[in-house]
Amino acid sequence: MVDLDLAELLLLAPAEDAESPIPISSLPPVDRFVEGLCRAVGAIAGCIVVPGESGGFPEQSQAIGLVARTETDRAAMRTLIDAAPPISRRGFSWIREAATPDHCGLIVATGGAHRDGHLILAFARDHLEDPAVTAQLLTLAPGLGVMAGAMRAISAELDQADRRRGAMEAALQQSECGVVIISADQTVLFANASAQAILDAGDGVELRRNALRPTRYHDAVRFHAALDAVIAPPRHRESQRERGAMLLLERTGAERPLIAVIAPANRGHASDVGAGGDADAPSGGAAAIVRLMRPETSFAHGFETICQLHGLSPVETQLVASLARGMTLGEAATSMRIKTDTGQAATRTPPPPFGEQKNPE
Repeated sequence: MVDLDLAELLLLAPAEDAESPIPISSLPPVDRFVEGLCRAVGAIAGCIVVPGESGGFPEQSQAIGLVARTETDRAAMRTLIDAAPPISRRGFSWIREAATPDHCGLIVATGGAHRDGHLILAFARDHLEDPAVTAQLLTLAPGLGVMAGAMRAISAELDQADRRRGAMEAALQQSECGVVIISADQTVLFANASAQAILDAGDGVELRRNALRPTRYHDAVRFHAALDAVIAPPRHRESQRERGAMLLLERTGAERPLIAVIAPANRGHASDVGAGGDADAPSGGAAAIVRLMRPETSFAHGFETICQLHGLSPVETQLVASLARGMTLGEAATSMRIKTDTGQAATRTPPPPFGEQKNPE
């Protein structure tokens, strides 16, 4: 057998059609993977074929990641897919079809957990006239199949994750409670429709440079201190990281304040995004969830579970529930038989770490 390495094979690959290149940047991951294989071995089209629900092939099969240099090559590829023969014991077979005299296909079994899938690559027949190219293709075929199988598994996981994300986003969009997801650098990653309505109106909090900021300065200081305490608590307070923070934010022209509940996005994983103030922690992932609640809305009476879920104490939960029902802080404190100062303390930023002193008011 002719001994060629991949670098030599790339030199033997035909020049690409400059007038119709494959648009790499606009392709999904599995398409980019197949496109990369095509470039590496000089194929003019390629795809991964997966069985349909009935498991049949090719009648019930589906081609994913189908890329081609031109529309003519794409049409030829579909013809080769339909004409694909059974895989030989060697793990690959050639596809030759009279309807596509200028094209030849190579079908390779995928490895791993997806042995029922296939990788198909289409070549110009004149390209395969060189025995060295054909020999190297057959040498690489098993490895190409294994890589295709791994990519198929990754693609399936990505599709499942995308469906799950879509379902969760739809559920959040239907919620009357404003939900904002914030990254470790305090930029907003997502805001549902209820939260967006509050931000657009500047109703106690607004969006500035893609970051949440209460409209009142003194509230902004407390809010960002609380957000810092949730996202990146000091290391000696690591055990308190799962605790949320609740604040009342003043609103222009409204008697009752906006309720903001801040909770970590990665509960139970203190070493996750931003934990302990780690400067090397990733900043692009979700680090905190902020729930914004208008006391006058009809949903407010049902969010006690939210407070408990994110670590608020029973007293704090009861206080938030009373405020959400329309009570003033004084009325809520009286009904709970606690001092007003105690109620005010429950709505403030968590106390500073041991050894730090509060600034005198």
